[in-house]
Amino acid sequence: MNVLVIVAHPDDEILGCGATLLRLKNEGHRIGSVVLCSQADARVDRPEDLPRYAQEAAEMVGIEETFPCDFPNIRFNTVDHIEMVQKIEDAIRRFRPSWIFTHHPSDLNVDHRVCHEATMAAVMLPQRQTADMPTTMIERVYLCEVPSSTDWALPTVPQFQPNAYFNVASTIDRKIAALDHFRGAMKPFPHTRSLENVRNLAYIRGARVGLESAEAFMLVRDVVV
Repeated sequence: MNVLVIVAHPDDEILGCGATLLRLKNEGHRIGSVVLCSQADARVDRPEDLPRYAQEAAEMVGIEETFPCDFPNIRFNTVDHIEMVQKIEDAIRRFRPSWIFTHHPSDLNVDHRVCHEATMAAVMLPQRQTADMPTTMIERVYLCEVPSSTDWALPTVPQFQPNAYFNVASTIDRKIAALDHFRGAMKPFPHTRSLENVRNLAYIRGARVGLESAEAFMLVRDVVV
């Protein structure tokens, strides 16, 4: 199975589903990513060699192929919607995923919200263009939570309500190591995006369903072929 994660910035894929991606990789699946703003040039404390750290950290959680884009950081809302959708569609044509992971729409970060909207439009590509791919090719779509973004959503919008959980007891340590390797990505404890609280979140999500550690998602497409 091919699994594609589509995110706004480097490190979003590790924060949102890194331990799950590594579990799927270890089970024999092929993992790819689309990073819509691969340079993250508006980030505070951005290391000069961010692309190297981003690639190395992504490889640590099992990502084999990346489709980098150069949309403007924290300005996705200024980009033509169709342009971003087409970039994601190109990656879908090339990678042919069965599962897709992407952002939740209720998120403080505007880039995450726009990424979600463009991805959900692109997910319908097989049903719009059936000549070169099965209409049911994309079987599942999972929405991720990103600490210090999804959890900071305004209370006036629908909140992240997970309904799918992956046991990541065997891979959470590697996710933490990848985030630690990604210089400039993390904040000191007790920030929600600290190494300690990323692990704590996995404990909390796991406890909800009787697991030691879990990553939680909203499953919004589930096609049983």
